[in-house]
Amino acid sequence: MGATSSRNSLSGLAPHSDAVHVAFGVDTNYFRGMGVTITSVLKNNPGVFFVFHVFAFSITDDSRRRLERLESSYNTSINIHIIQTSVLAEFSQFPCFSQHPLGTFVRLLIPNLLQGITRKVLYLDADILCLGGLTELLSIEIDNCIAAVVHDQIETTAKTQIAALNLPHSEYFNAGVMYINVDNWVANDSQNKALTILTKQELVFADQDALNIVLNGRTRYIEEKWNFRYHLVDFLSKGDMRLSMPGPIVFMHFTGPVKPWHDWCLHEAKAIFIEYQSMSSWADMPLDRPKTARELKLFSKFLVKQHRVTEGVYWHTKYLWVKLIYNMKIRLK
Repeated sequence: MGATSSRNSLSGLAPHSDAVHVAFGVDTNYFRGMGVTITSVLKNNPGVFFVFHVFAFSITDDSRRRLERLESSYNTSINIHIIQTSVLAEFSQFPCFSQHPLGTFVRLLIPNLLQGITRKVLYLDADILCLGGLTELLSIEIDNCIAAVVHDQIETTAKTQIAALNLPHSEYFNAGVMYINVDNWVANDSQNKALTILTKQELVFADQDALNIVLNGRTRYIEEKWNFRYHLVDFLSKGDMRLSMPGPIVFMHFTGPVKPWHDWCLHEAKAIFIEYQSMSSWADMPLDRPKTARELKLFSKFLVKQHRVTEGVYWHTKYLWVKLIYNMKIRLK
């Protein structure tokens, strides 16, 4: 499976013994989030030499220019790797692949593509903020496992998925943060095993479920501070917009449909995101307004929960209008 880079081919990237390699797999909607994630990593880890790898099936000229400005501003290395869509062609006819955008499956490909470039890579989702140093994480021993990972929510996601997937080892991780031993990943044929599972099973969490099946018993579990899931929709649905953390957090992971770059996110966490965005090459980009029926409905609900009833009714009316237009289009097809 091949990929190309905007400035270098993967085969042309020479290993650097002191470099910390960090990888992302993104689609069009997540370049801003990723750029702010990169900025937060750099700001909290001065003196560390990072090589960032951005894997995507496509990139806009604007996103490319912003990444180049970010690279120049922080004197870091950001390599853009455009993956050919043909790499997943043999799997594309299966239901699991047709139900999700191709970007969902990028992280399955990354370690194989980086073999020979680095022995270890830190994979991060693009909806994460780094709030601390990575020295402790990078010192964790992963020679005898495939990846260091963090348990998903024990009483909800992990509990249901361990049973649903019939996992021999009673453990289930969130794949948003993975510190990966590249050679062990490849030796285990993790990529092809996961892709094959996705062709055979209907999975709730798609590639994350597939990875949990393939890596079960081959991971090292680390503290929650390395992947602290912050499900903003849960807080906002209860009218709670206060930021609450149990202790020092290094990676804050904004799971779910509400992201801190949404203008309609009424949570205090948005202010932290805006602070890091202001230090990035996305500083001039306005936050996303609600567009889809789902977003409009959630926004109206959040407003009502915060006793902003008049505004809530206004946005609920917009939601009903968008839903009506959508239903009319469906009927006319």
